[in-house]
Amino acid sequence: MIFGYKDYIISSGSSGSFTKFYRAVTAEKLPVRNMREKDNIITLRLSAEYCGQLKELCGRLGLEYEIKKTGGPFKIFGFFRRRPGFIAGGVIALAACIYFSNIVVRFDILCDNKEIYENVMNVLKAEGIETGTYIPNINLVVTERALKQQVEGISWAGITRKGNSLIVDVIETEGDAEREQNRYPSNLVACEDGIIEKVEVQDGQLKLGVGCGVTKGDIVVSGEIITEKSQWIDGKENVETKTSYARAKGKIYGTFERTMVFDQPLSERTEFDTGEKEDKRFFSFYSADIPLFLTKPEGSWKSTQSYTPISLFGIEMPFGITNCELTEYDFKTSTYSQQEALDIAHDKAYIYEKNFLSGYEIKDRQAKDEITDEGVKTTVTYTLYGEMCREVEFFIKK
Repeated sequence: MIFGYKDYIISSGSSGSFTKFYRAVTAEKLPVRNMREKDNIITLRLSAEYCGQLKELCGRLGLEYEIKKTGGPFKIFGFFRRRPGFIAGGVIALAACIYFSNIVVRFDILCDNKEIYENVMNVLKAEGIETGTYIPNINLVVTERALKQQVEGISWAGITRKGNSLIVDVIETEGDAEREQNRYPSNLVACEDGIIEKVEVQDGQLKLGVGCGVTKGDIVVSGEIITEKSQWIDGKENVETKTSYARAKGKIYGTFERTMVFDQPLSERTEFDTGEKEDKRFFSFYSADIPLFLTKPEGSWKSTQSYTPISLFGIEMPFGITNCELTEYDFKTSTYSQQEALDIAHDKAYIYEKNFLSGYEIKDRQAKDEITDEGVKTTVTYTLYGEMCREVEFFIKK
């Protein structure tokens, strides 16, 4: 409720029913709070940005309303304006807390091997990470890569932050010892039903090759890499199996089908911009937004917010300026002929193809139109060629 709120009392007059009101609130997605009905009266709380929309709704349904209470961030602004020392002290204390909560105080290396433990600490130090290092400046991905490349005896390393501690979890390559970690390995998993036609794998173990059919959910490239080493000792074969883990990387191309349905009713209530625009600014302090203006706009507005934090001595503070760009909107009822509705449904299909299928080759496109008393429906079946797998992380049991 960035502009504050208003408490309303709504009565139905002679109609005695709020059924249409409840349906309209749900359809227009009004963010009402504390809505109650008693003795043919509804009480509710609504953000000030949506009050114009509520008034328009009540007028359309013939309901009477009364504003019982107005509240919001202006009270908070008055409290802090009378106590400047409180603000200054709070800012200093917060700055100190934020700084000391963002420097490394301790390390947790989840490894029982003393040699690996010491090597991990040496690599961290070489990467410039030690007690007192500013945590937001640490590139965890680069550091993990350095650990996997420079520390012998591990197949995986993951780093996570917990408060002012860094937790380093490693998996040893010897035997089948496995550890659960916070940065998980992954598989390349099929997200479409189709046929594999081209494979490009940079890391991981390929399970299904060119020409194989896949269904959604099949593992095509596995992040669990199993290697076997065979030795003959005294005439007997001794097979040693080792398991390591990786993030499966690569691209799997294939041909698959996708069916989409685009609907368009013959009559609908649409939203349009009135052309009015305004800019408002707030001082954002934790969850409070203190307005830096005296009057709030009337009517229904959409807002686009951008937050700029305030920095002291290069340290980002938990407060700053929020700029709110407002665009006024209203509603109108639009009626279409069957041909106009079909054209709109076809436009929706075109927009979908432009926004979501630009990375695929459309080999075939079959469209079917259906017309009813209420609207039209266009069903399009695409035959596509392109990437058909996505990366999915998995857990390693301890």
